[in-house]
Amino acid sequence: MGLPNRRCPNCGDTDQDFRPLDGAERAYALTLAQVCRADLGKYRRCAREGCVRVQSYFSWKSGFDLPDSFRPTGC
Repeated sequence: MGLPNRRCPNCGDTDQDFRPLDGAERAYALTLAQVCRADLGKYRRCAREGCVRVQSYFSWKSGFDLPDSFRPTGC
């Protein structure tokens, strides 16, 4: 079973793979984006290179963008 495929508004509203958040992304979501700790496991990050979209597994409307510091260099 691969990564979940969901609609990503940052990638032209196309379907993209979404992966679980890593440690730094989880910490950002808890502190700055005000995601409830109980809901944190529901959030995934777009796996497309250069995309910083984080959204709920269940609703693409419930999400936010990570700051550019989370974007890989060269993107």
